[in-house]
Amino acid sequence: MTKTALSRPSLLHLLLPLLLLGQTAAQVLLTGRCPKIHPLKNFQPKRFLGRWYEIERFFVSYEGLAGTCWVENYLYDPHRGHYTRLDWKDRLSGKILSIENGITHNKHEPGRLRFVLQRPSIPFLQGEYIILATDYSTFALAWQCDNLPLGVSHTEILWLLSKRQHPSSDTIHHAKKLAHGLGLDINRLQKQDRSNCPP
Repeated sequence: MTKTALSRPSLLHLLLPLLLLGQTAAQVLLTGRCPKIHPLKNFQPKRFLGRWYEIERFFVSYEGLAGTCWVENYLYDPHRGHYTRLDWKDRLSGKILSIENGITHNKHEPGRLRFVLQRPSIPFLQGEYIILATDYSTFALAWQCDNLPLGVSHTEILWLLSKRQHPSSDTIHHAKKLAHGLGLDINRLQKQDRSNCPP
């Protein structure tokens, strides 16, 4: 199965449903403002490098429309700095597509990451998410929350990631217990289809 960099027309085709639906309809919408949850203390970006498989997540319409087998690769290059490459299997063609995000770590809270879409370059596609918990070898919890205008509602995405394509039930239970302890609604997590995914 070949991997293909996502072309600009393909990206626009991917994002069109999201733009039509509107960002609030594309994610979990909750009342009130984002809860105050801090990133993992003493997060170590170098230890976090590598391949992270998406095991469960909150509803995100554009991921479901685009395909399956989502993988977040955390990478470092001396010239580019830290960046991520997001790989997934296209629902129609079965090919592995990818996009790259430049990331910067907050100086005071390294677990708080800013991202901007770099390849293809669409600078207005940017945002922030935080690493809530990880043991760097089996699981990680990443969370994004955005307040909507007027402060009466917000959107959330929680990702349960693993260094293993098929983590143990104990690993998943432990990660969910941590997320629940932070006040997040783990009942909104949806198991992702990892059947017939490339290794």
